[in-house]
Amino acid sequence: MPGYTALDATATRLLGGFDAFRQFAPTTSISLFFAMRSTAEKSEGNRVVLHIEFEEEELAPFLESSVRKLSSQVRIPGFRPGKAPRRVVENRVGMKAIRLEAIEEALGSLYPQAVNENDLDVIDSPSVKILTGEDGGEVSVDATVDVRPTVTVSGCENLVVTLPTHISATDEDLSSTLERMREQQAEVNEVDRPAAAGDQVTADIEVSVDGEAKADGSAVDLSFRIGKAEVGSDVDDAVLGLAVGQSASFVREPSEEGGKAEQVKVTIKAVREVVLPALDDAFASEVSEFETLEELKADVRKSFDSMRKNQARQAYNDMVLAALVDLVEPKEIHPTLLREEVNTQIHNFGHRLESQGLNLGTYLDLTGMSQDQLLAQFYRSAEGSVLLDLALRAIADAREVEISISDIDEEIVRIAELSGEDVLDVRKRYSTPEAERALKADLRKSKAMTWYMENVIVHDPDGMPVTWDDLKDEVAEDEVAADESSEVTDVEVTDISPSNLESGADE
Repeated sequence: MPGYTALDATATRLLGGFDAFRQFAPTTSISLFFAMRSTAEKSEGNRVVLHIEFEEEELAPFLESSVRKLSSQVRIPGFRPGKAPRRVVENRVGMKAIRLEAIEEALGSLYPQAVNENDLDVIDSPSVKILTGEDGGEVSVDATVDVRPTVTVSGCENLVVTLPTHISATDEDLSSTLERMREQQAEVNEVDRPAAAGDQVTADIEVSVDGEAKADGSAVDLSFRIGKAEVGSDVDDAVLGLAVGQSASFVREPSEEGGKAEQVKVTIKAVREVVLPALDDAFASEVSEFETLEELKADVRKSFDSMRKNQARQAYNDMVLAALVDLVEPKEIHPTLLREEVNTQIHNFGHRLESQGLNLGTYLDLTGMSQDQLLAQFYRSAEGSVLLDLALRAIADAREVEISISDIDEEIVRIAELSGEDVLDVRKRYSTPEAERALKADLRKSKAMTWYMENVIVHDPDGMPVTWDDLKDEVAEDEVAADESSEVTDVEVTDISPSNLESGADE
C-alpha cells in the first residue's frame, strides 16, 4: 500500500535503537526546565557510560513535537503531509515509534546538559541504549561515549634539549668564509715539480674490477684540488708527491658487504700551484665595498649572526616541542582526534591556497605530489599536533592550572581586537557551556605552554645555555616599533611567498 515504505523506514530508524545517535545540541525549539538526573561511570579505556533519567511528564511536550514531525514524514491517505490528527498518526505509526522519536528529541537537549553536569570532555558521538520508557513511565538511557584520553609527560620538568646550531657566528664561520673568498681570488700557476697538498692537478683515473674497466669512477683530464676530497681522500693520498707523467695505483675496498674491491690507477697530467692572496686591507677592498679587513670581518660575522639566529630559532621551536611530544605516554591516538585534526589542517590549508589565488589541483601540479601523498603528509603532521595537545593538557592538569573570569574576559577582548568584532558579539559566541569549555581548555593549554617554554633547558652545541630571549631579533623588533610609532600611508604590500613565485603570480 502507498505510504508503507516511508512508514517502514521511520519505524526501522526509531525502533532500531539509538546506535547512530548524533545530537550534541538541542534539535527542537522546546525550552523547559528538566528535573533530569545523570551519573557518569568509567568503562574500559577512555570510554564512559553516561546514565540519564527523567520523568514521564517531562516527555509530554516532545511527544507533541514528534507527532507533528512524523505526520509530515509518513504518507497517510486522505491527509496532506503534516495535517493528520494526532489520533490518526498514533494509529498509523504506533505509540512506541512516537515515544522513541520524542525521547530522541529530548536527549538532544538533555545529553549536552548531562555532559556538562558530569564535566566530561567527549570527543565522539555517543551510542545510546534505552533502558526504560519505550512504552511509558520514567525514561532512562545509557549513553556510551569516548572522552579525551589522558597521557603522562614524565620528565618535562627537567627536560634538556641541545640545538644543532650555534645562535651566533663562530670563529669557524668567519675563517671558512674568508678562506672561500681568498680561493675565489687565487692565482693558479703551472709548476714543474711533484704535486703537493693544496695544488690543483689534472689527472686520468682508471677504475677496474677483476681486470675489467669500470666506467663509474673513471675519468679523463679531471681537475681537482688535493686535500679538498673532491674526488675522494684515497685519490688525494695517491697523487701526493707524483710528478707529471707518473702514476700510482691502489685498491679501493668495497663500501658494502658482498661488493668487490676496485683497482684504481691515477696518472698525473698537470700540476698547478694555487696562490692565495694575502688576507689584508687590500684584499678586503678588492672583494667588497669595505676599505679594511676588520670591516669585512664585521660584515661577515653580522651576516652569520643573523643566519645562525634564524636557524636556531626554528630549531628551538621544532626541537623543544618535539622533545615534549616524545615524552607522551601512551602514544596511541584516538581515531576521532586524528581525523578531526586532519580535517582542520586541510581546511586551513585550503584557505591559505585560496588567499594565494591557487587551488588544490594547481598546488599538486606545482609540487608534483599526488593527493594520497599530500593526505599522508597531513596525517603525519596531525599525529604530532594531537600528541602535543594532549601533552599540554597533561601539564595543565599536573600543575592544577585554573582559569579565572578575568582570564576569560582578557581573552575575549583579545579575540575581538584580532577579529575586528564587537566585544559583546564575541562574548555572546562564547556564552554556551560548550564554547566556554573549549575557551578554557585553550587558555589552560596556553598557560601550560608558557610554563614549559620557561622551564625547558636548552643548550647550544657547546653546552652553553640558550633562552628564547637570546633568539629575539632586536633589529627587527626595533624596526617594527618604529613602524608602529610612525604614520604610514599608501603602502602597497606584494605577496612574494614561495607559492606565488612558483606559480608566477603577479597579482
